[in-house]
Amino acid sequence: MMETLYVVRYFHVVPPVPRLMALCLVGLTGLGGGLVAWHDTGDAAAVIPIVVLQAFSASTGFVVPARRGYFDLLLARGQTRVRIAAVQWLLAIAPGLCSWAILASIHALVYGSDNPFVRSGTVMAVVMASTIPWAANVSLPRFSGAIGWLLLVCVATSGGVIWPDSVHDVVFPIDVIGANLSTRVDVMLPAMTISAVSMALALAYVRQADVRLQAAQ
Repeated sequence: MMETLYVVRYFHVVPPVPRLMALCLVGLTGLGGGLVAWHDTGDAAAVIPIVVLQAFSASTGFVVPARRGYFDLLLARGQTRVRIAAVQWLLAIAPGLCSWAILASIHALVYGSDNPFVRSGTVMAVVMASTIPWAANVSLPRFSGAIGWLLLVCVATSGGVIWPDSVHDVVFPIDVIGANLSTRVDVMLPAMTISAVSMALALAYVRQADVRLQAAQ
């Protein structure tokens, strides 16, 4: 536990989320919270920009900064790469998760039950935005995973690609924000499986990647 706390303190000094991005999340949360309290649309639309920004926040990259020596202090102390990567990921997605939780709490306090911010479609979108970009970005420069996802959306949309409904909802999870997918096993199961498998593969890659201390190169 103490070793994990040391890694947390390290990332408190060198945060994985740029300050400007954190400020944007704060602004979006304040604006979204005001809109939710003022007018309930019932579709959780206020969380959409937060989910998009969460994808960028999660796209931190690990191997590239590790090879540049950013984590040498931790590695020299004996910290495992998997622990460093896991803490980096959790701290990278924490601001976005807090923003989502605040919006959900505001809706619950003002309107009570039937909260669109905690419906299965919203949860699926938040989970996917918090996991897949980090996993896809593990060996790439910052933001590459999120940019690739947005390019896929843009190309598929502008190219007139006709997706089966289940594939569309997994590739474009923003479209199901606010929806109840409790009976859509064809959507929820692939989405959660992709999120879990991508994280497992990314952490496995981190464990065996060729990362050396700068002083040893």
